[in-house]
Amino acid sequence: MKKEKYLQKLNTVFQYIKPHKRKLIALVFLSSLSALGNSFTPYIGGKLFDAILGNIHSVRLFSFSFNPFVFILTFWILARLVDDISDRFKEVKREELATVIEGEYIINGYSKLIHFPLAFHKKHKMGETINRIQKGAGSMEGIINRVLIELAPDFLSIIIALFIIFTIQPILAFILLTSILIYIAVLIKIAPKIANISRKMHQYYSRAYGDSYDTVLNVQAVKQATAEEYEKKKLFRNFLLRAARFYVDFIKLQSGLNLIQRLLITFSHFALFIGGIYMIRKNQLTAGELIAFTGYAGMLFSPFIVLGRNWNIIQNGLVAIERAEEILKKPEEKYVPENAVILTDIKGEVEFKNVSFRYSKNQKYILDDISFKVKPGMSIALVGESGMGKTTLIDLISFYFRPASGKIYIDNHNLASLDLKTLRSFIAVVPQEILLFNDTVKNNIKYGKFNASDEEVVEAVRLAHADEFIENFSKKYEQLVGERGIKLSVGQKQRIAIARAILRNPKILILDEPTSALDAKSEKFISESLEKLMENRTTFIIAHRLSTVRKADVILVLDKGKIVESGRHEELIKIPNGIYRRLYEFQIGLK
Repeated sequence: MKKEKYLQKLNTVFQYIKPHKRKLIALVFLSSLSALGNSFTPYIGGKLFDAILGNIHSVRLFSFSFNPFVFILTFWILARLVDDISDRFKEVKREELATVIEGEYIINGYSKLIHFPLAFHKKHKMGETINRIQKGAGSMEGIINRVLIELAPDFLSIIIALFIIFTIQPILAFILLTSILIYIAVLIKIAPKIANISRKMHQYYSRAYGDSYDTVLNVQAVKQATAEEYEKKKLFRNFLLRAARFYVDFIKLQSGLNLIQRLLITFSHFALFIGGIYMIRKNQLTAGELIAFTGYAGMLFSPFIVLGRNWNIIQNGLVAIERAEEILKKPEEKYVPENAVILTDIKGEVEFKNVSFRYSKNQKYILDDISFKVKPGMSIALVGESGMGKTTLIDLISFYFRPASGKIYIDNHNLASLDLKTLRSFIAVVPQEILLFNDTVKNNIKYGKFNASDEEVVEAVRLAHADEFIENFSKKYEQLVGERGIKLSVGQKQRIAIARAILRNPKILILDEPTSALDAKSEKFISESLEKLMENRTTFIIAHRLSTVRKADVILVLDKGKIVESGRHEELIKIPNGIYRRLYEFQIGLK
C-alpha cells in the first residue's frame, strides 16, 4: 500500500476524531504523564540494584544528602503512582472516546443509507452494504482504541527511554536501536502484501455475508423450494472455499512477521548481555545499568511487538474503513434543489410531458415518451402486462427516480424544482409488497404521521376493516408484528398499509394491487373504504384484476413502455383487437 494511501486512510480516521478535540487533548496529557512515569521505571530499578550492591552510598540533591534506598524507593513509588493513576483515567477516557466515535460512525452510516436514492438500494445488496458499515465502525473503534491511543504513550516512552539509554551507554543503546530499525524495515516490506491479501479477504467475506443475509431474509422462499442443502453448499463455498482461503494466507504472512520479530528480540538481548558483561568487567557499566538496559529493551520492543500483533487490526481496519467509505461517500438524494419551491398544499393535478426513463444507460427505456394530464380528484388506472412500466411510472410521481428526458408536473410545478420531502408528504402509497417494521401494530400504522392520536388510529383501522383481526390480538394495538410483518397474513398486512394511508390523509393516493391478497368478503369492504378514501383525491391504481379499475375516470394501457390506449372502460372495451379488450376478455374467459 502506497504511503499516500496510508495517509489518506489515516486522515479518514482523524476526521472522525477531529470533533472530539478536548477529549483528545486530555488523552494526550494523560498519555504524556503515563509515558513519563513508565520511562523512568527501568532506570530507577537499575539504580536500586546498584545501591544494593553498594555502588551507590548516598544521593545528593540541592546540597542535601539522602539514604540511597529511601531516595530511590521514594522516586520509584512517585513514578509508579503517576503512571498508574494517569493510566486509570486514560483508560476511561480512551474507552469513552472510542465508543462514542464507533456509535457516531454507525449512526452516520445508517443515516446515509436511508438518505441514498432508491436507485442505490436497487443496485446494492443490503447484507453486504450493512456488513461493510458494521466492519468499518468496529475497525474505527479498534484503530482508535487499541492502536492509536493505546500505543501512543508507549511510543512517547520510547523517545524518553532512548534519551536515557544513550546517556548511560551509547554502544548498547545503538544495538537496541539497530534491532528496532531492522524490524521496522521488515514491517514496511511485508505490510503491502498483508494489505493486499486483507483487502481481498474483506471483499470475499462481505460477499459471503451479503449472500447469507439474503438467504435468511428469504427463508420462506428457501423452504418452499426445498433449497436448504443448496444454500448450505453456497455458504460453504463462499465462506470456506473463497474467503477463508485468503484468511489462511493472511495468517501465514502474519506468523512469519511474528517469527522475525521474536528472532530479533532474542539476538538483540543476546548481544546486549555479551556487550554488557564485557563492559561491566571493564568498569564501563554497572550491573544496575545492565538491568536497566534489559528493562528498556523490553520497553523499546513492546510497542513494536504490539504493533506487529495488531498489524491485522491496522491493515484490516484501514481496508474495512476504506470499503465502508466507498459506500458512505456516494451522493445522497438531493431533497432540496437550488431555488426550491416549497409547497404548503397541493390540489393534485399531475402531468407527464414526453417522459422517458431507464435505470442505466446500458438498458433500454422502461418508459418511452409518456405524456398525459390528470385533473385533481380524478382516478387513473394503469393497466398492462407485467414489466411494462406501471410501477416505474408511479415511482416517478414521488420522484424516487429522475426521468432521462421530459418533465413531470404537479399543479404546474416541475418536480425537479420541488422540495422532495414536502412533495412526498402529500402522497400515500399502498404497495403490492407490504413492508412492516418489527414494531407494534399502532406504530406501524402511525408511521409517517407520528403525532397522530389514538382516536385517529382507531378510526383509520375501522375504515380499513382491520379492527376485526387487531381486536383479536392478545395485546391488540400493542401487538408486535414480527420481522417484516411475518406474524401477520398477507391480507392483514395489506389492511395495515391501507389504514396507514387513510391516516396520512393524502392529496395523491397510489394503490398498487390494493386488494390482490384479500378474500371476496374483505375485498368488498376494502373497496368501499377505498372509494371513500379516493373521494376528492387524485388516485393512481395499478391492478391486474380489471374488475377493480372499471370505475376509473381514465385507464392508461401500457405496452413496451408506451401508452398505447387511454379512456374509460366502456370506451376501451369497444376497440377492436385492443390490448385492454384482449386482457379483459381473457380474464372473463378464465372466470
